[in-house]
Amino acid sequence: MAVRHALARTFTGVDPQGHAWRGTTGVGESVVTVDVETTDGDAVYVHVWAPAVQTGPLTPVVARVLAAENGEIVLGRFAHRGEEIMVEHTILAGTTMDPVEVQSSVWTVGWAASAHAPRLRALLTEAVPVPPAPQTPAARLRDAADHVEMTTRRVQRYLDMEYGGFEHHPDWGFHGAFGSARVFVDVLPVLDDSTAVRASAPVLSDIDLSDGLAVRVAEIAGESPFGAFAHLGGRRELWFQHAILGDDLDVVELEAAIGTVSEVADGWDDRLAGEFGGLRYADLG
Repeated sequence: MAVRHALARTFTGVDPQGHAWRGTTGVGESVVTVDVETTDGDAVYVHVWAPAVQTGPLTPVVARVLAAENGEIVLGRFAHRGEEIMVEHTILAGTTMDPVEVQSSVWTVGWAASAHAPRLRALLTEAVPVPPAPQTPAARLRDAADHVEMTTRRVQRYLDMEYGGFEHHPDWGFHGAFGSARVFVDVLPVLDDSTAVRASAPVLSDIDLSDGLAVRVAEIAGESPFGAFAHLGGRRELWFQHAILGDDLDVVELEAAIGTVSEVADGWDDRLAGEFGGLRYADLG
């Protein structure tokens, strides 16, 4: 009911077909679906998704596109479901959920599914030229700095409260060690007047994106509704990341994002390095 109430006056609903909500956003033609689901630990979350392109089964080509393109979006991720590449974003439900989180997630997923579809089709078919990656509509430049500063202060307060503080670098943001991994937290302007708080960790460095690695990380990411692997080809790095809306940020949301990223990075870096090579963060001099 909270999801339906948040979306009722903002977007155009269609037959839900058994889902919590389905509808269009007014940007592109994608139909966005919202489901309320639970994890194995009974945590409740809201899963927002829309199909982008048909692909058939998960192949190395599809997996490589996922890993390369996940670095191009902030809120949400590309994921392979059935025989399609989906754009999806997941947020925690319960008392921490604000209507603006649901609205922003639905809008972003609907926009990304439509805006990125031509580029995804070109990459999957190796067509030339490949359209440039669309840029998520950013905050107004006049207001962006103020919104980022306010959210950054809130993030720092929560990090001090829950972790005793992270180190801070002016270019990289906040960062703290978790086992053999290190989690970075930065604040980015998104949409019209919002911010995103991104938790991310370098899982492997000095690594090229092989077919085997691409398929493996696609499978790992598919086991959880949160987070995505992104391979930064120019830097030869594999990252895992998850972003949440900075508006009305709650300490529980931030802690969950950091926990998700640290568990994957620290839990998989040894195994992925042993199988595919590359360096863990702990191996860097």
